[in-house]
Amino acid sequence: MSEIFDLSGKVAIVTGSTRGIGNSMARGLAGAGATVVVSGRKQDACDAAAKQIAEQSGCRALGVACHMGDWDQIDSLVDRAWKECGRIDVLVNNAGINPTFMSVENMTAEFWDKIYDVNLKGPMRLAGKVAPRMAENGGGSIVNVITVGAYLGGAGVGAYSSSKAALLNLTRVMATEWADRGVRVNALAPGPFATDMMAGAEKNVPGFSAGAAAATLQKRVADPDEIIGSVLYLASDASSFTTGTDLIVDGGMR
Repeated sequence: MSEIFDLSGKVAIVTGSTRGIGNSMARGLAGAGATVVVSGRKQDACDAAAKQIAEQSGCRALGVACHMGDWDQIDSLVDRAWKECGRIDVLVNNAGINPTFMSVENMTAEFWDKIYDVNLKGPMRLAGKVAPRMAENGGGSIVNVITVGAYLGGAGVGAYSSSKAALLNLTRVMATEWADRGVRVNALAPGPFATDMMAGAEKNVPGFSAGAAAATLQKRVADPDEIIGSVLYLASDASSFTTGTDLIVDGGMR
């Protein structure tokens, strides 16, 4: 059974993977045998994370800085991954931002555009550049990381949650457009995880973490490494008949 989760010889790009659940996912993919391209906004952080992953897994890891709100940097990320690694089999569109809470009434064009550039336009561009490269080697798997907020909405997170809801819809579009090329596309929707984003929300709204934990059936916030099993499933042949859908990992939020 372990063979269907094996990623030996595969190359995976994981955005936003210098910390948080992105780092956990990158480490998990490397642990399954993949060469991992670690991407984040700062090159030194990418290099440090890649070095740690390589040392822990024994697999190659490459750090490539990329701001997901910069169209041209996304092109460069794909080109370098292809040049350095020779193939791309897995893409995890994990990078996302929600710098503060902002109501619809107080929404600014600048804030809206910033959120959508990173959370939606960037993943769309990256997937669009990667899918043809995957097809050259018979296909691959794209995982778009959304959030349970994409289904629920919530006060103050209109830009964030709507951008992720749009990414869920776009996931289904991508899956439809690329199915005949062997490229599977699915969404992964985490609930409350102990990340910097959660810490930022707690700072802005004291008690946010406790409230999120109370909303789950398990009554807790997850450790980032608890996302690894889900991304391995979607990235590997274990999910060979799974595309155009979404996997919720939220401890049973209600």
